[in-house]
Amino acid sequence: MAQQYRKGEFALFLDESGSPKPNPRDSAPFFAMGGVLVERADESTIETLLAEFKGRWEIDPNVPLHGNEIRSQKKRFAWLGKLSETERLHFMDDLTTTVVSCPIIVHACVVSRTGYLNRYLNKYGENTWEMMKSAFSILVERAAKYAATKDGTVMLYFEKAGKKEDKLLEHYFSELRSAGLPFDPKTSSKYSPMPTTELSRLLRGIEGKSKSNPLIQLADLCLYPVARSPSDPSNRAFSVLRDSNLIVDCVLESTQVETLGIKYYCFDKT
Repeated sequence: MAQQYRKGEFALFLDESGSPKPNPRDSAPFFAMGGVLVERADESTIETLLAEFKGRWEIDPNVPLHGNEIRSQKKRFAWLGKLSETERLHFMDDLTTTVVSCPIIVHACVVSRTGYLNRYLNKYGENTWEMMKSAFSILVERAAKYAATKDGTVMLYFEKAGKKEDKLLEHYFSELRSAGLPFDPKTSSKYSPMPTTELSRLLRGIEGKSKSNPLIQLADLCLYPVARSPSDPSNRAFSVLRDSNLIVDCVLESTQVETLGIKYYCFDKT
């Protein structure tokens, strides 16, 4: 029997893109953390849509839909390189149609590596936080704010990466629930940070999932286009998500975007 969820119970499925290390020698232009915010009652619908897509293309159900492998046509998706251009376009169109058919809200925090280093490395040196702490805190707080507008709560799921990495995310989550956002209240006041008591109430918990989880795969597919959007706002995948009103900014009031929407952090003066 399928689990019953009340309306307003959300799950945020997380992925990350780029290296979180504040290393000036790293050539990656960004670090991003984000994914898909879904109502718990819609999870089975999404799982069915993704399973049907795999079935149409005879993809083993146990093979994750890994965005990098699909884009590069390597490893478990090397077979895409053997298709005709027409067939490859059909595959990508079918994948796009499947993704935008899912009842999801795409949310993220994208950090400019150059901007982050310029702002913090000279000031804090070796004590500079990894970008993951900033991105995670901002994203999760904004997801909680969004859930609050729907009289809801949020459960977090992330892709397991190893005992050390998993414990770090769990630690960030625990800190957020117990102490609130880790930023200077004076400089962050314009973003209307959520009180700690509210964060503690709205954030239900955090749990690691394997890459075999369909919604973790969906988070991977949706995050990369958003991460690329500051440098390439016309990239097709981002445009389709935006035009389908699946980006969180598209479903917010204009006055809410600055405090609840996707955060582009350390780009210019943001």
